[in-house]
Amino acid sequence: MTDGLQPPEGTTALLFDCDGTLVDTLGLYRECWREVFGQRGFEMSDAWFTAWAGHSLEPFIEAAFPAATTEVREQIGAAGLALFSESTHLLEPLEHVVRIARQFAGVLPMAVVSGGPRAAVDETLAAVGIRGLFDTVVTVDDVARGKPEPDAYLLAMERLGVSADTCVAYEDTAIGIASAAAAGIRLVIDVGPHAPSPA
Repeated sequence: MTDGLQPPEGTTALLFDCDGTLVDTLGLYRECWREVFGQRGFEMSDAWFTAWAGHSLEPFIEAAFPAATTEVREQIGAAGLALFSESTHLLEPLEHVVRIARQFAGVLPMAVVSGGPRAAVDETLAAVGIRGLFDTVVTVDDVARGKPEPDAYLLAMERLGVSADTCVAYEDTAIGIASAAAAGIRLVIDVGPHAPSPA
């Protein structure tokens, strides 16, 4: 059952985070970043990863390597994304959320709104066969500021031609929820592992 995830009557668009919301990427990301960060001398704990997982790539890497140059941080980011790209065949959809997207595909305008980079998001959606469900995909590469700023959500709603007060967003982290709320979205459904599982 997905009753707790159903959008209310009058909803004009659905906006979905990608990582940890539509696709179970976080475990794979954790292992990829742990390996890449470890090669550079940073031992990443599960608690650290949980605290930073909702952030966009740039602040995520900067938090681990605050003294590194921009060039070095870019190298670390490229290495982590390359390792993730090699492993996307291991990804699984989070079916309780994907079921909502399938239900409303072609019925309501829908977007993916991600704090991740374009290449990784596109590969993730393609890997689990759901890219075609969405009218648009907004990533951190499309905006000046990533989550928790509202920029990505504002751009997605602009592309879909919808108003924030009648949209529903699906998110799994406090950072993502803050981003959607800052964009004026009144109903943000928390699908994170800390939320009760749908009955």
